[in-house]
Amino acid sequence: MIKIVTVCGAGVGSSMMERLFTQQILDGENIEGVVDASDIGSVDPNSYDIVVTTSDFADQLSETKAEVIRINNLMDKDYLKKELLAAIAKINQSEEN
Repeated sequence: MIKIVTVCGAGVGSSMMERLFTQQILDGENIEGVVDASDIGSVDPNSYDIVVTTSDFADQLSETKAEVIRINNLMDKDYLKKELLAAIAKINQSEEN
């Protein structure tokens, strides 16, 4: 099961919206996963496989072992889907090796 966290400054605005979009993508692709939303101050990115965040916070999360998806346009669901599926494929491939 893929573990994903969406991150923003307070954990209640853009991260909640991206959590919803991410869950919709997983459901649409029949991918089992858990999606949480968090604020930048309390998130432990190493507890997740994938971190979805805005460009504002991506650099602060660059040292994590998780795949970091940098979002520039919060409403671009196609970009999120493409990046999310690529990150999941990369994780699945590394688990097979």
